[in-house]
Amino acid sequence: MVPVGTVVIDRDSSEVICDLSKEGQSFVVAKGGKGGRGNKSFATSTERAPRYSEKGEPFQEKHLELNLKILSDIGIIGAPNAGKSTLLSKVSHAKPKIADYPFTTLSPKIGVVELGINKRFVIADLPGLIQGASEGKGMGNEFLAHVERTKVLLLLIDGAERKNIKTRFNELLKELESYDEKLLDKKRVIVINKIDTWKYKRTKELEKFFKNIYEEVFFISALNGTNLQQLVERLYELASSAVKEMPEENEILFKELQEREFIKIEKIQENIFRAKNKELERRVELTNFDKFGSVNELMRYFDKIGIEKLLEHHGAKEGDRILIGERSFVYKKG
Repeated sequence: MVPVGTVVIDRDSSEVICDLSKEGQSFVVAKGGKGGRGNKSFATSTERAPRYSEKGEPFQEKHLELNLKILSDIGIIGAPNAGKSTLLSKVSHAKPKIADYPFTTLSPKIGVVELGINKRFVIADLPGLIQGASEGKGMGNEFLAHVERTKVLLLLIDGAERKNIKTRFNELLKELESYDEKLLDKKRVIVINKIDTWKYKRTKELEKFFKNIYEEVFFISALNGTNLQQLVERLYELASSAVKEMPEENEILFKELQEREFIKIEKIQENIFRAKNKELERRVELTNFDKFGSVNELMRYFDKIGIEKLLEHHGAKEGDRILIGERSFVYKKG
């Protein structure tokens, strides 16, 4: 069992095997080997109790990396000390640790905002976004990976730095775009925090600035609760209308090797050939070569599929070596 939002990656190839983005979703990343047949399966009218059986199939083994990307309706992003944890604690039941540290939250914190019966949304305080995050600085790509799974972005800007508000806004957009320009297509609101620190009103100038670039802006004080109700109501509307951006099951990224049904014979070098086929290799692997009856069963299978004619057609001569899977055989006619 893994949390919803887990991405399974093959550590050896760095390929995504599957993206478990839905409740109850499952995926087989490595199969156990099928058990071999017991001696009873080989009983005949003349040999009632054969003393041989098949070995079990080998199991699959993979080295995996599991990455969890937080799923949330609203993701609060901003520079360290913008007030993300304070905002989360004021609008939800989450209780993040809050202190005046000059560095950022190290892991996402999640809360549920309740607006009434059946009116709720999930909000996440994501690790602080610093300049250069898209290049791996700070929490870097670890932070931005969570943003991919968020329906609506809340860009929180520290209003105490009044002269730097526009600059901070542009920095946030730049880092999001540098990581993945598709993030800029997500619905978002701009929230200017800490207006309780303002000695004079400056909202009109900033409202005009953001309106001219078609950005929706709110001015709040997370500490004092100023304008928080209007903000959460708007966030609920945006979260409810946002298209869920989780991939459908048929879009899950995975690769499975498809074996060809026919038997492929290739000449490796003089007097050495290789026969390749999934079922053929499986049969050889299951054979217990210490048991005469088990070997005879394999020979009967060779006759059934006509491997002798195939080898002869490709130029194999008596005494040549034939490789099947991990086993080596000496070719003999008849």
